[in-house]
Amino acid sequence: MRIGFVGLGAMGLPMTGHLIEAGHDVTVASRSRGPIDAALARGAHDGGSPRGVAEASDVVFVCVPNSPEVVEVVDGMLPALGQGTTVVDCSTIDPDVERAQHARVSDTGARYLDAPLSGGTAGAQRGVLTLMVGGDAATLAEVEPALAPFSGLVVHVGGPGMGQVVKLCNNLIYAAQMTATAEATAMAVKSGVDLHKLYEVLTHATGDCVAVRTRLPVPGVVEDSPASQGWQPGFMTDLMAKDLDLALAYAAKAEVPLVTTATARQLLTAAQSAGYGREDFSSVAKVVLALAGLAGAQ
Repeated sequence: MRIGFVGLGAMGLPMTGHLIEAGHDVTVASRSRGPIDAALARGAHDGGSPRGVAEASDVVFVCVPNSPEVVEVVDGMLPALGQGTTVVDCSTIDPDVERAQHARVSDTGARYLDAPLSGGTAGAQRGVLTLMVGGDAATLAEVEPALAPFSGLVVHVGGPGMGQVVKLCNNLIYAAQMTATAEATAMAVKSGVDLHKLYEVLTHATGDCVAVRTRLPVPGVVEDSPASQGWQPGFMTDLMAKDLDLALAYAAKAEVPLVTTATARQLLTAAQSAGYGREDFSSVAKVVLALAGLAGAQ
């Protein structure tokens, strides 16, 4: 397939690599030159701009940080869009903004899907991402061969914007998990609990969750956790904070209380203020540990 990719960040670049390895003809654009050169070295073509990518592609993936960037990319692509082209937005953005992009692209005769991702950079590198897709089911069936190289699970969750709603639901749960994991870790450390034993129990008890399994926030307990890798981001604090802002704003319009989400967002704010914005979001535990007088446990 002729596939375009706009946005070669920590997720987009490995996703592009999988598409190239699968034999697709891939054209790329991104704001930073380094990732473009890395993609070209693997066999991609330089589209020069979102419009150039759209002109060269039948399916165009977009993977950028937030709503304004998605709108900007769609602005650039619109003159090149028409029948036979499908845009798939893998960003995490406001569901209502996404619905507006569905309408704008559909007005050109092209088709549009929102398909935000879950699995982090590790999932992107391994090609096992979960995609929650909003839009037309028949369109999804047609483009699924383009999703297969980097996905482990693709679920059609409803109409336009519903992929984004499901993604925000997922991330607010993940943030709550991490908040509880950070607090439990601080209490265990202060009490002198062997954290390897804590991990063994939690992963076989009702406290088991993804945050515990992958992000117990003390070095040396989980070998490949961010805490054991210098807090290198699988998912940055700044990005989780952005996603919770989106969830809180959307829920407010829907008149849904998000009490736990608001608490998790405040902890993320403290982590950002402490300079951890570009570290993995499990660095919120450093704030909790410091407040407990356990800064040395980090």
